[in-house]
Amino acid sequence: MSALPLPQPSRRELPVQIAMGPYLLRVEFRERAQLYDKRKLACLNFEDSRLELRDDLEGMRLAEAFLESLIRLTHFSKGCQQGCVEEAYTHSFATGMVEFAQRNPEAWAWFNLLLNDHLARDLQYDKVVYGTLPRPPQMPKRILIAGRPVTIRSITKAECGGAFGWYHFGKQEAQLYSGLTGSNLAVVALHEITHAVHHMYDLKKRDLHRNFRHAQLKGWLGIIKQNPSAWRWLAWVMSFPAQASLQ
Repeated sequence: MSALPLPQPSRRELPVQIAMGPYLLRVEFRERAQLYDKRKLACLNFEDSRLELRDDLEGMRLAEAFLESLIRLTHFSKGCQQGCVEEAYTHSFATGMVEFAQRNPEAWAWFNLLLNDHLARDLQYDKVVYGTLPRPPQMPKRILIAGRPVTIRSITKAECGGAFGWYHFGKQEAQLYSGLTGSNLAVVALHEITHAVHHMYDLKKRDLHRNFRHAQLKGWLGIIKQNPSAWRWLAWVMSFPAQASLQ
């Protein structure tokens, strides 16, 4: 994903479509009476190939509804449903978000522009995804999830035990192999931090589908709002995998 020209679109202009797994969904505002499920702020309408957003949504309510739809779509497209274990929900979220960013650059840019416009201050999320920061963001050493600290540490190959990363529950620490590069760095970082999200939201190995979705939505929105340096780094790694490494 190369640096994109900086546009000046209305943030109200939705991305045209979203591709995820085998699905290609148009993204549309719909009046409440026209929604596939009138009880919801956003719906995945697979019959008509639409991601539907209620037409009164704006600002962070729109960003949250859009992210909630992405989480539902990634799990659905990967067959992650009630009965799957925590590890499956973790990897489904991580691979789904990286796939979303890389297959849908316009929608990914729109989402980060929306976040940047409606959070408390300019966090430069737009500059990250457009590649206009003066230097790449650095991996954070500590983040807050649900108000609790989680450390992030680079580990050697000898410490990895044949894996690309670990989440240490006792230490509340996400550990990433120092040799990670490219899209694999993005996936592993999201994966281990999502383990931390599930831990901080007290999810069990086998929990309810809705509990995993809820924790991922609230946990990652919290990271985006409260840990801007972490989101800048993750968004940059997802946007520019060819340049991403921990070296």
